[in-house]
Amino acid sequence: MTMYPDCSPSAALVLTAVPHGSLDNVTVLAERITITPFEPVSLEPVRVGFLSDMPVGRALGVHIDPIILGLEDAMVEGRLRRPVEILAAHVMGLPVGDAEQVEAALHYLVDEGCAIVLSVGVTDNALVLCPVINELEVPYITMAGTTRFVGEYCFSLANGGHGEEAAIVAAYCADQGYRKVVVTGEDSPGDAEYRCFFAEQASLYGVEIVDTHYVASGTEDSELDEVLSRFRDCEPDALVYCGFGLNGNRFNPALDRIGWQPPKVMNAAIMWAFSSPEWMEALNGWIGIEQTLGDHEQSDKNRNWMPMLDRYEARFGYRTDSTMVGLLYDQGRATAEAIITAPDPAPRSLKEGLERIKMMPTTVGGPRTYIGFGPGDHRGYRGDFMFMKQIRGGAFHLAGYHWPQWPSNRR
Repeated sequence: MTMYPDCSPSAALVLTAVPHGSLDNVTVLAERITITPFEPVSLEPVRVGFLSDMPVGRALGVHIDPIILGLEDAMVEGRLRRPVEILAAHVMGLPVGDAEQVEAALHYLVDEGCAIVLSVGVTDNALVLCPVINELEVPYITMAGTTRFVGEYCFSLANGGHGEEAAIVAAYCADQGYRKVVVTGEDSPGDAEYRCFFAEQASLYGVEIVDTHYVASGTEDSELDEVLSRFRDCEPDALVYCGFGLNGNRFNPALDRIGWQPPKVMNAAIMWAFSSPEWMEALNGWIGIEQTLGDHEQSDKNRNWMPMLDRYEARFGYRTDSTMVGLLYDQGRATAEAIITAPDPAPRSLKEGLERIKMMPTTVGGPRTYIGFGPGDHRGYRGDFMFMKQIRGGAFHLAGYHWPQWPSNRR
């Protein structure tokens, strides 16, 4: 049985989130979390912030436990010997919230002394925060897939990746013989990047986009049915969804209403299926981009994923094998490495500590995925960190890896 460092409180999931005293639409954990190594050095804890900006829910504790485990594992291995304190906040972000409130939530964490901030990360919010982060000069790690989250203090361990997702989806369509496709998604600033990348990648792989429509917030079912009927009349080989995914659960019911069942291909928005059984059912039959492989999938696997889940269950008493756990654990490990290599816990030093990470093991992705940063090179996941999977019978099933090939060399 593995012994873990002292963590007070013992887990974040049990903690209560309460309204912030002066910030609208922002909740914070009622307690701060302190993790102390077995033989700590006599120094003040490094203060780490966490910002949840998802437009639905107010979950905080469930996001923090994987980060706790990542930091504790580094302590168990004898690498991280300095205490760490975690502060967390949730803001109802874009596309349904307010940009100013997202900025205010970040300022709260920095004003409280956080030397690095981790996050969930929605593209629309990441684009709002990008200039603020670089002005504050505090390193920030996002999961947002945008390529426009750039700057000296902006780092990405992405839940997908707009350009990469577009390339994988386009190549998959070409391999399946889907030469004519219709494309949908959300009508938002972040999703405009998806649309641009997919158009470029579809052209590269010889896939023709014959019609497009992007769903605005509040679109009525009748309008969606009309759009899908128009799509059907184009006689495409497949329906492609490239977007954040907030409306992804509306398409199967709409396709049933109009009596059309085309092949359905989705970007990483398919991972909304992890949020609830209802979402999993709503996305049944779709093929999309995922980042973890379960025991039931017959393929070479990332050697860090299942052992981490086993330790997670032993440590916290519950198991949740959604990709989010792996992404957040990787953020915790990257933060630990930054603290270990930085000469001091100042934000600039931690930024430089992140930039020293090279070929760091990951828990998400395939067997050849790793993390690497460098000066001016802040998109961390490398290798086979995304692949195609289909939802069938309430579970994900591997549909294939992406093999980068020129069209001349593809079958």
